[in-house]
Amino acid sequence: MKRVKVAEGVELELLDFGGQGPALVFLSGLGNTGHVFDTFAPEFTAAHHVYAVTRRGVGSSSWPEQGYDTATLGEDVVRVLEGLGIAKASFVGHSAAGPELTWVATHHPERVEKVVYLDVRTNGDLLAELLTVLPMPPPSEPAPEDVASRAALAAALASDVGGAFPAHEIDEANEFDPKTGHYLRARRWPHAEERVMKGFSKVDFAAVTAAVLFLYVDQPRFGRPEDLPGFSQMDLPVQEKLRNLGARALQRDAEMLSVMSMPNWKGIKLEHARHYVWLTNHDEVLREMKTFLETF
Repeated sequence: MKRVKVAEGVELELLDFGGQGPALVFLSGLGNTGHVFDTFAPEFTAAHHVYAVTRRGVGSSSWPEQGYDTATLGEDVVRVLEGLGIAKASFVGHSAAGPELTWVATHHPERVEKVVYLDVRTNGDLLAELLTVLPMPPPSEPAPEDVASRAALAAALASDVGGAFPAHEIDEANEFDPKTGHYLRARRWPHAEERVMKGFSKVDFAAVTAAVLFLYVDQPRFGRPEDLPGFSQMDLPVQEKLRNLGARALQRDAEMLSVMSMPNWKGIKLEHARHYVWLTNHDEVLREMKTFLETF
């Protein structure tokens, strides 16, 4: 583990898993640290020098109050490469890393060899727009038995996502009472997740010129606006705005199916998978990624 300066007063945690070959960089999803890949990333060290990056505002990275928009997060990734002296790398991004990774691939294509998307968000800009209409939902309160100890939290998270998080992910992304072991809070700047979501900008997946492997779970990113709590009591202009966003989200899904037919893209829908696809479908994801990185 080391820290790389990406801006004045901002350093990101970098995990160096070692390995032989060209650079392969893992980017985690919202609220996770690079340690979420601790047990998966090392499986690629035979053919790559493997790294993982913890986004600003989370875990052991700096917690600035600014810089959570897509472009700045993308520039952070470029600064990491510069700090390591790496001219070009392949990237693996999960969930909310989709927009920033796509920003890098389209604004700095000379830096990107190949791209692996792990069930990434493709409509982040629509989510950001939604949050201008509706307030951020309050965080859900965990059941008392799920936060009684580190082990209890780890078990609850494993049940929720469909597989066990690596031990260091539990420790780096959460804080526990040193005396009782009781879970205290997430280890991140309190506004980090909200700032990332509100900072999502539209990125052009179709403009990515690198070879792309797009692994995804077939589940809707936006529900029906009419199913939102209190929808019937909202003002008519708000209801119309939400319906418009829902329609555009469906259109975006259709656009992504078209993008996946491009010659440099390989899209695979993972059956019986959940969002943390390398945990729920480990063997399939590992096989597809290795084949892609070696031959596509």
